[in-house]
Amino acid sequence: MKHTFLKAAFSASLLISCGAVNAALIDLSTWQHDGQGTWTTQGVNNDSVFQSVNGQPTVFFEDGSNARNTAISGEITVQTTGDDDFIGFVLGYQDNEVTSNGSDFWLIDWKQGNQPSGGSTALAGLALSHVTNGSVENYFWGHHTGISEIARGSSLGNTGWADNTTYSFDIIHTASLIQVKVDGNIELSVSAAQAGVAEFNDGAYGFYNYSQSSVLYAGLEERVIDPPSQGVPEPTTLAIFGLGLLGLASRKLKNNH
Repeated sequence: MKHTFLKAAFSASLLISCGAVNAALIDLSTWQHDGQGTWTTQGVNNDSVFQSVNGQPTVFFEDGSNARNTAISGEITVQTTGDDDFIGFVLGYQDNEVTSNGSDFWLIDWKQGNQPSGGSTALAGLALSHVTNGSVENYFWGHHTGISEIARGSSLGNTGWADNTTYSFDIIHTASLIQVKVDGNIELSVSAAQAGVAEFNDGAYGFYNYSQSSVLYAGLEERVIDPPSQGVPEPTTLAIFGLGLLGLASRKLKNNH
């Protein structure tokens, strides 16, 4: 009996440490897109979206949302062997910024292969950039002028994504931190100070494609994080219950010895 009780307490504590108690599926049915893209939601819960067009930079996002101090997770797959361009995410995004000369958002993009075009070269790998002018397509291609590259992935900075391969991702966005995990490995962890800003701005998170079709974002979940600077899930009823179980288990062990 004692072992069963301890097992239940441990399971509850594991949920707390993983933040799974806060996870909620993202309903994408009310989201919209900017730029040249065709985004089609999928799944019973509208928690997946497929982008099917090879075109200029495009973003799929929830207009008007302020998603700072949340974490998102899910899976991303390029379901074709026909191209090698950009997939990724945006943070702190507002409507039409992907084509605006007054942009202010954060871009996480991942290119499969090196490729020169229009006088600049797109480099293979995962990167975080600050977009302050999205009005010129070529800025996105070479990460220059209106797009300042801040950091590259720790192990994927020069490594492109693979065709027909599913990657898990976890992204944290707070006023002081942007952190990106791919397949459980921290690839980007950048403070506002390192990025040269007082804080990372609020706004929507969203999904990004540039010159890349057949991309599926699936099983998308979000959770609130508190305190924001630490990326720790805020307490919930289940979390408090789990802590209570651990305390009670400890007292039982003490009384049995």
